[in-house]
Amino acid sequence: MSEVSAELLTQFVVKQTQVWQAVAMHLSEQNNTLVEIPTPTSNAVPISELTGLTADTLLYIQAQFAEQSDAPCLFVVGEQPGEREAAQKALLEATLGNAPDTIDDAALQAVQEFGTHLMQGLAVAFGNLSNKTFTPQEVIVRYEPITLPPNFLTVDEVIATRFTVQIPERSAFTLTWLLTENLARTLTGLPPAQADPFASLMDTPEPTAPSPAAPAPMAFNPFAETDDAPERNIDLLMDIPLEVSVELGRVTMLIRELLEVGTGSIIELQKAAGEPVEVLVNGRLIARGEVVVVEDNFAVRITEILSPIERVQRLGA
Repeated sequence: MSEVSAELLTQFVVKQTQVWQAVAMHLSEQNNTLVEIPTPTSNAVPISELTGLTADTLLYIQAQFAEQSDAPCLFVVGEQPGEREAAQKALLEATLGNAPDTIDDAALQAVQEFGTHLMQGLAVAFGNLSNKTFTPQEVIVRYEPITLPPNFLTVDEVIATRFTVQIPERSAFTLTWLLTENLARTLTGLPPAQADPFASLMDTPEPTAPSPAAPAPMAFNPFAETDDAPERNIDLLMDIPLEVSVELGRVTMLIRELLEVGTGSIIELQKAAGEPVEVLVNGRLIARGEVVVVEDNFAVRITEILSPIERVQRLGA
């Protein structure tokens, strides 16, 4: 039995923005519509607090990566009972176009396809972070009380990441991603947790009186805020040049299709006309806007943007 380590939870929280931005982009490309996932929250949850999920009938996804086949994870639609019905309805409307009176095989199939795309997005996001390859495997959707996978029964706590999926002209819905520490370590590139935390005590010498420790050097963090002058840290970065680019859209092509492209060819992007374009700074999304023409030059009118603090923090993520 083990608890989620503070080191792992910190690493997992720090990477949230970058991970879910990539997941939202993948879902947008796969479904040909804009999908946004605001930065979610992650925390350690005792297994004992999940007992309610094993008693109530609910909609959930169980999935795993081929590289960690012994560590399945769960996506619960509407973890809290008060939001469950609305979350299930919104998810079915997003995947089917309407919410059926009963959750039948067609509804489960639609949610399974969504779960597959979700796992593919996570595989891409964490693969980029850890320079590893992750392959989604066995995505199963059920509408019944949750049966916790065997790997959940050997730990005291799991990581719960609560996120919201937003689609234009659709109701937002919340899901909770439950995964064990071992899977989280694999995804973030951290070494496996020590199997027996008492094993190292066998070779540990008797403790001696500690000597006075020298004060640790203060780390330089231009993004940290202080009570005296939070603006001063950002001022240090004001003269650093950054590359600003505007992405009109993306498309995935086979090598065969790419070789057939020639002068006059038309490449159709996976973005509808009139949708906002994305403004990237050093490859990171910080705003969206619409294309305009200013004195024979293309320009972008900003329609949505992060706050100045969030922009700097995202560049440093």
